[in-house]
Amino acid sequence: MARAEQVVLGVAVGLVALGLVMIYSTSSVMGAVVGREHSDVLVRQLRWVVLGVVIAWVTSRVSLDLLRRAALPVLCLSILLLGLTLVVADPIKGSRRWLHVAGVSIQASEILKIGTLLFLADRLAAREEGDPLAPRQSLLPVLAPVGLATVLVLVEPDLGTSLFIVAQAVVLLGLAGIRPTRVVPFAVTVIPLIVFFAYTRFPHVRSRLAMYTGGPGEGSQVHEALVAIGSGGVFGKGLGQGAQKLGYFSEAHNDFIFAVIGEELGFLGCAAVVIAFMLLAWHGRQIAWRARVLGPHALYLAAGATFILVFQALINIAVVTATAPTKGVSLPFISTGGSNLLMACTCVGLILNVARRTSREAPDEAY
Repeated sequence: MARAEQVVLGVAVGLVALGLVMIYSTSSVMGAVVGREHSDVLVRQLRWVVLGVVIAWVTSRVSLDLLRRAALPVLCLSILLLGLTLVVADPIKGSRRWLHVAGVSIQASEILKIGTLLFLADRLAAREEGDPLAPRQSLLPVLAPVGLATVLVLVEPDLGTSLFIVAQAVVLLGLAGIRPTRVVPFAVTVIPLIVFFAYTRFPHVRSRLAMYTGGPGEGSQVHEALVAIGSGGVFGKGLGQGAQKLGYFSEAHNDFIFAVIGEELGFLGCAAVVIAFMLLAWHGRQIAWRARVLGPHALYLAAGATFILVFQALINIAVVTATAPTKGVSLPFISTGGSNLLMACTCVGLILNVARRTSREAPDEAY
């Protein structure tokens, strides 16, 4: 296994292991705070980890041709699940994001991230390969399905994920060499429209933006997260010794788990997480760059999968440190939750798939 593959795999395994430890630490107080047994949360997450390992292994082995054939079906499946979520899901905290099937909660927007990646990688590669069904003159056939899915996510409402999908599309369009004069107008038009729609229609978005700009709003969790990180110092209070998770913020094991890391493992723990994602970004970029020998599709897959993991981590850390408004975005590999973990494992599998094929078919391009 080439060095870049080893680093990507090692980072993923290390972050998952850290996530299990921190989930155990945060969930250990659930019985006293919210009446849930911490062992239930940990066992459930362990099951998701096992399934995630299987999915990562499968996606690292399937042929790139099969991934291209699956691109449109996966995107359509995610759109269908989003539609079902809006119709049948019960609202949780004012948002319909989770579809409950046979006792399992599915967040269709996480599947959409993979569907968008597979679809855009296939269609943008087809444009470069001269496919008559993907004309270079028009981006409408490429962006229309993604736009529909983004609207469905926004209606849930989920402003953070809808903006994430737009950013993902813009990055892949840029990698495909689409002229900035065609990409920039799309970005500067769509993003403000999404924000304006969410701001005018959803009170919780107005509250969060007001808090971020210094006005009254839903800032209690962010405030407590900053207290947790600040009180951890350099070395932290010690694993399991954090106090802010004792009901001060409700998402200690999920969106705000980075704050618990800061309180219990200190600056060094936070720095280790940031460095891990920096390593993932660097070596994922290397894999994508060398994948040019396989064609544009492989490049887009590896680069897009790397972007999903690193950009989501960046957003989560920015929210927890009050650098960005609250968005409800999980920290990949570490936060509890099956949909997000499976999405992250799929991205790792795609990166390793491309890296393995590059090393095998172009040994002189090995890392």
